[in-house]
Amino acid sequence: MATTKNILENIFGMLGIIFWSLQLLPQAIDNYKTKSTKGLSCSMFFIWTLAALGFGSYGVVEGLSIPIIVQPQIFGSLSALCCLQCLYYGKRTQWSIKNTIIGGILMFVAMASIQIAAIYATRVRYLMLAGKDHEVLGTTIAAGLIPIILLAIGFIPQYIDIYKSKSVVGVSMAFIAADAMGAMFSIISLCFRDTFDLLATLNYVVVLICDFIIFGFYVYYNKMNPQIKDSRVNNEIERARKPESTIVTIRESQI
Repeated sequence: MATTKNILENIFGMLGIIFWSLQLLPQAIDNYKTKSTKGLSCSMFFIWTLAALGFGSYGVVEGLSIPIIVQPQIFGSLSALCCLQCLYYGKRTQWSIKNTIIGGILMFVAMASIQIAAIYATRVRYLMLAGKDHEVLGTTIAAGLIPIILLAIGFIPQYIDIYKSKSVVGVSMAFIAADAMGAMFSIISLCFRDTFDLLATLNYVVVLICDFIIFGFYVYYNKMNPQIKDSRVNNEIERARKPESTIVTIRESQI
């Protein structure tokens, strides 16, 4: 019979998965509507896809609640979708629709294969006659720790792009808000577990902190100091015009 703690764990876990199911949808929809991924880091979404694979296998091995297990699957799929959008809409890459579809199929097949392999690699079956399982020392911890590191690293390229442009461009604030809410509800869900899972909790804490950093950039650059971006753009325009004006001056002097 389910206890009150189990019920609360699943309720908050379900709230977490609802927000995390929707977290990247606003971003993907914005990308589709604008037909642009300007300001977005493709590297961030690719690294997040890898992180989702690690945490997905960790959730299965550790026997976390079903919502917590499903979360990284949805997160990884939407991260892969946004990554493909960056490749398709990006001015540098400009993948064709054919290459994007083929790349998407290969990516999702690879994601499924890697995750299945990771789950089985975390446990080595021995004494098959006795039907017992043996966990390889350290692999479970690695499976939970590596995606946390990848999640944090994934935000770095986006931070760099924001700092260079002096503005949060292309990043959907609805995505950031849903991401933060999903992380908070997931943390609460894990708090109701009979045994507290430090690595799983750390995963969501890292996401929450990184989301707050982007929100802080948004408030500072876009709301409090929009003139910083304007002055940077004006300087770039002036630098772009200088060679042309120099040529005109030289020609006029020759005449």
